[in-house]
Amino acid sequence: MNCIAQTETNDTGKVNMFEHTVGAQLNGLIRQVFNFSNGTNTTVVSPYLFNYNINLVNSGWGLRVGLGYNYNKNTSDDGVVSSNSDINDLQVRFGIEKRFVLPGKWTAGAGIDGIALLNDDKTVATTHSFDTIITTTKDYTKGYGGGVMGWLRYHFTKNISLGTEASLYYLTNKQKNTTDITTIIPNGFPPSRTTESKSSPTVSNANFTLPIAFYLAVTF
Repeated sequence: MNCIAQTETNDTGKVNMFEHTVGAQLNGLIRQVFNFSNGTNTTVVSPYLFNYNINLVNSGWGLRVGLGYNYNKNTSDDGVVSSNSDINDLQVRFGIEKRFVLPGKWTAGAGIDGIALLNDDKTVATTHSFDTIITTTKDYTKGYGGGVMGWLRYHFTKNISLGTEASLYYLTNKQKNTTDITTIIPNGFPPSRTTESKSSPTVSNANFTLPIAFYLAVTF
């Protein structure tokens, strides 16, 4: 029996006007816990690992927030090249949605989101040879945009459900890329020299996310 669309009453007899749903992406959590790779695979199903929805019980209208954060520190050394990388990626979305109750134990929703991201990544690679070469790469990206989304959930119980979603977002990224190459010359004069290259591209694109990310949700 699916009672999500009805005005609910708690144990004290108070009528609940709002329905709260907290969801966590299973794909991302499993990959974070069981990460047996060397950390070079950065492919993600969806950048939003956690979602929160608040909806009016009767009408289904509500607000949604999504949050994703990826931190990865990776160090490698094969005796010739050593590398240290720090990855800091943050994604946030906020939007309005409409929830629909479907036959059986299904619910669905559709809405509009605004999105933002901030990536601050740095990699330092050192090549050990007659001349030591240190390459430092910094990538800083700020992005913003928005688009439409839709979700579908199957309710195992009144409070536990498993869902997926699809979205079409248009995003504009403003990047600042810097590469410094320092060559250290033993007994040289000067002992080192550095060359620097910079670029500040602006990239816009539309991203369609297929419904292949699954969220375990708790409703209260």
